[in-house]
Amino acid sequence: MNDLHVEIEPERIVTATLILRAWSPEDAPEALEIYGDSRTAEAVGLSQPVGDLEEMRGLLAQWDHQSSHSPLPQGRWAVESTDDGQLLGGASLLPFGPNDPQLVLGWHLRPGARGHGVAGQIGHALAHQAFVAGDVDEVFVAAPVRNTASLAVAKRLGMSRVTDLDWSHQGVQLEVLRLDREDLHKIRPGISLDDSYDPDGLGDW
Repeated sequence: MNDLHVEIEPERIVTATLILRAWSPEDAPEALEIYGDSRTAEAVGLSQPVGDLEEMRGLLAQWDHQSSHSPLPQGRWAVESTDDGQLLGGASLLPFGPNDPQLVLGWHLRPGARGHGVAGQIGHALAHQAFVAGDVDEVFVAAPVRNTASLAVAKRLGMSRVTDLDWSHQGVQLEVLRLDREDLHKIRPGISLDDSYDPDGLGDW
């Protein structure tokens, strides 16, 4: 498998270095490191950070149920390393909102997983999921302007800024970028979809 290839399986999405799979109750301790963080909680729409393991297990069960009952290609996934099975973060491919059916890519990483190209791998894998497993022609990333790391990931994946979508989250205007099906592999210079890319200042990588 080369670093641009993604395998879409019935229960998993597999890249050269990552496996996106269903959430499990056993993921709770590591997941709490991610979703117990106030910034991550805000980004995924939680009213407050996850407080303890019991709450985390309940949320993971809710996400797994939602994912298993969502139409393809939508879902929520745990992201683990193919090397050692370590949980690195979470991923989502979901509509922006009830009145906005456009699918949005999401990634949320443990602090130790940032700075190593993981977010780029996740974004690329989710785009494959959208275009291969579903009848989708475009996907989006939406983030506040201050989230320079996520926006940088999106741009390096070949996504382009759009102005025809007026999206906001909790009163904050979002910058929206789009990737079309035909642009899937137009990755811009400077990206690496393996663990060798470590640019300064891009904390989500």
